[in-house]
Amino acid sequence: MFRKPPKLNAEEVRPPQTLAEVTAMESWRFDPLCIAEDDLAVNAPSQRQDKFRIKMLMRDGERRRETDLLIQKRYAWRGYGQIGTEDEPNQLTMNAELFGRVYATLTVNIDSPAGLALDSTYGIEAARLRSQGSKLCEFGRFAIDPSARSKRLIISLVHLLYIYAHRIKGCTDILIEINPRHRAFYERLLEFEQLGAERTCERVNAPAILMHLSCAKIERRLREIGGKWRELPDEKSAYKFALSPDEEDELVSRLDY
Repeated sequence: MFRKPPKLNAEEVRPPQTLAEVTAMESWRFDPLCIAEDDLAVNAPSQRQDKFRIKMLMRDGERRRETDLLIQKRYAWRGYGQIGTEDEPNQLTMNAELFGRVYATLTVNIDSPAGLALDSTYGIEAARLRSQGSKLCEFGRFAIDPSARSKRLIISLVHLLYIYAHRIKGCTDILIEINPRHRAFYERLLEFEQLGAERTCERVNAPAILMHLSCAKIERRLREIGGKWRELPDEKSAYKFALSPDEEDELVSRLDY
């Protein structure tokens, strides 16, 4: 579960700051999670009490190279096209690290006049949301080492990027392109809904569908079940493993934005 790191003084050097620590305790077989994944037979993920440290990725250095390598390996495993390194000013990446190694990564891009990567495939759908007054963000570049799959680990990355996108940057809607075979995961555990029909994502030369989730829905679900995984053993939604509302507020208060 999450454990909050100690609050830092303003004069301390923060980057890369550990924003949360996650213990992956369950033996739960994850279905593949995004375009970069496929049907791996992982029957026993990490059962140790080691804590993954969730950190913001800096723009250069060894962690950046290791993160890009993890993404490329997961894409190449399935034979998808190579995806270039991104370094945009409206982009934030969160990594899950253990013993100095990157095990999982997820990136959010905040909408800007330059648009989002998914505009090349789902520009009409994104434009429709913008015309309705939505401020969009796009989750992408997701990759996870097969040995580290855990509901707690996944929701920690999603929740922290939601905090950044919604509570700090004011985004109202999250979009993500996924492989159609992974639709059930996003619908069941993260409560996304399909917004766009199946098309080819030219960036990775793979089939894709567009999924949508409003930040208002995430906020409501976090109020209902956030941090209540002990009380709700039969709940299927991954949001029960997220931070509680009080923990989320405390984390926001520590961020330098």
